Amino acid sequence: MLRLVLICLISGLAFPVGGLAQDDWDELLEVVEEVVVVTASKQSEPVQEVPVPVTVITSEMIQNSGALTLKDLLITYVPGFSFSQDHNEINIAMRGIYASSQQKVLIFLDGFRLNSRAYSEANPDFSISLDKIKQIEILRGPGSPLYGNVALTAVINIITKSGNDLNGTQVSVSAGNYGQKRGSFVCGKTFDASHEVLLWGTFYEAKGEKVDVPAEKDYTANPQGGEAIVGGVTDRPAYDVGVKYRFGDFKLLATQRYNHYIEPFSGGGATGQLYHYADYNTLDGEGPGLSSQSAHFGLEYHKQLSEMMSVDVQTYYNLNHLNTVLILAPAVKMYAGPRWDEYSTGGTLQLNRHYQWRLGSGNVLLGAQIDKMRVYDSSFPIGNDAENPGEWSGFIGNSQNPLLELGEEVVYSGFGQIKHRFNDRWILNTGFRFDNKDRHKGDNLTDFSPRLALIFLPSDQMEIRASYAESFVDGPYWYRYNSLASYQGAESLKPEYLTAYQLTPTFRWWNGRLVNRLNLYYSELTDFIWRNNDPEAEIKYQNAGSLESWGIEGEIDYLHPAYKIRANFTYQRAVDAVNYAVTDEQIHNVPNLFGNLIVDVKPFYRQERDLWVNLTARYVGKQLSPINIVASPEVSYNFPENEVDAVVLFNAGVRYNNIHDSGVSVDFRIYNLLDEEYEQGGSVVHPYPQPGRWLLATIGYRF
Repeated sequence: MLRLVLICLISGLAFPVGGLAQDDWDELLEVVEEVVVVTASKQSEPVQEVPVPVTVITSEMIQNSGALTLKDLLITYVPGFSFSQDHNEINIAMRGIYASSQQKVLIFLDGFRLNSRAYSEANPDFSISLDKIKQIEILRGPGSPLYGNVALTAVINIITKSGNDLNGTQVSVSAGNYGQKRGSFVCGKTFDASHEVLLWGTFYEAKGEKVDVPAEKDYTANPQGGEAIVGGVTDRPAYDVGVKYRFGDFKLLATQRYNHYIEPFSGGGATGQLYHYADYNTLDGEGPGLSSQSAHFGLEYHKQLSEMMSVDVQTYYNLNHLNTVLILAPAVKMYAGPRWDEYSTGGTLQLNRHYQWRLGSGNVLLGAQIDKMRVYDSSFPIGNDAENPGEWSGFIGNSQNPLLELGEEVVYSGFGQIKHRFNDRWILNTGFRFDNKDRHKGDNLTDFSPRLALIFLPSDQMEIRASYAESFVDGPYWYRYNSLASYQGAESLKPEYLTAYQLTPTFRWWNGRLVNRLNLYYSELTDFIWRNNDPEAEIKYQNAGSLESWGIEGEIDYLHPAYKIRANFTYQRAVDAVNYAVTDEQIHNVPNLFGNLIVDVKPFYRQERDLWVNLTARYVGKQLSPINIVASPEVSYNFPENEVDAVVLFNAGVRYNNIHDSGVSVDFRIYNLLDEEYEQGGSVVHPYPQPGRWLLATIGYRF
């Protein structure tokens, strides 16, 4: 893979560059040098000064890649992120750490949290529209010193466009194979210096691809083979609608998101078994799979009190509804519909004070936060279509003993940071956060999360940062207080803790046209919560043990006005593990080596046509994916050395914007260009087949 990256990179540097004016280079480099991030230190700063490794994904990168979900972007552009297959959710792993939902990475939208509280999830699926995004900032490594719970392995801040970025409306419609339909609009308007608005709305649905599963991969008591639906996003379209309105020193944000992902195999009870989707009744119009619907309302106030001091106040109110149709036992067509509702509300106060003294200058950040969550409704209908076709035959639990206990939890937090610049070469950045969580039952949680980083800037062509940080994620409310046997946890679940050491050198050559970022990390994970798929285990979710691992992450960018070449790779290995899914140095269902090469070419640059061609090559290394399934007292499957083969996947696309100054644009994408057959494991009992060749065509108009 590394050889492939280097060959392609060298080939890209050999592209003809004649006819390019110095002004073209200057304009490109000015854009690159002006990249500013806010996530790493909760304040605006040049990317060269961030205390920990950060990857920035721009709107142009999103457009060129043809990505449809946040998951697609992360596994394409960000080292450390890989796809992790789940029963009924779109999920990711970061540095080999994952769960049965996306509960290890904290995701923000313009600084407002998207992760739910009871389940801690914010799935990187079709419920997060990409068309509204200006840039995405991904902080790699522990994020709890500033952001607290859930920021275990990374923090992602999705920053939306401003009204001034658009000052108009763009609409698009898409269609593709396997029942794909997509529609989108984004409207932005700036009224004056202190008033602007952004509106957006996106929907997507796909019937999914029916993949043949041979009998030898049908891990049931009576294997016969059949079909599994992969990539299905239906029965209702996924959507993301929202508005951002800025008036004076205030910013108002309101969004609503929804996604329903079809589970390819049975997702509850006897998991990982084939079933027929049409055989089962729906719940609120939704068939087998998991749906999540969220509404987020936030108000933010920023005031520059003086040249040296500013204050930020944020308040929010969120609603989350989770609805699932789980196939419990395909042989007898038994299914269930666990669901619950929650709300959360809270606020944050943050002060930022700049200072100067004889040993340098810097700023101090101090803040406090209160966050309250309440589960206020829960139910668990069950059905058996073999006995009661098309009916939900009853409920498990009642208002006194529901599926998920009703109750509330409150978190009180204080955080701070000092960023001190000794001179033009040395910057010290240290941060901390203290969290006190009043749990619904059991012992309360207290945690202190520190971070220390030192940044060395010897020249404009180089920077080196070294950092140490600790983070945590509390055991989700769902795991601690649910009564569903296949997802049973315990009140005594402890938080998971991660400690990471990172060394991150960055090199810039040829006036910044070629950038090489490396990151070496060593991490220690303890008290990890893992799903025990042993059918005899009474408690399914447990603090399983520990994991020590190390890795190298690399990013190479070569930016040219006529073409852009980006490459990244990740190499990671386990050092030691206790009661964790590791064999020797291989983390189960996670490749040791993976990476991407992304080439964007503007073939008619000299004619100034806004036409781009993209080719993305993704290498996913081989993975150890053991299978241990007890299908019945008489039939079991035990393949501890089962491996998933390495695969190289290609995506290709062409995008032509503003054709002949008409405002019309067209886009055509081919995903998995060579129609490779491959599998992926994760929090499932066996590797699942993945989608083949998918096509999507889009036409848009801007006015």
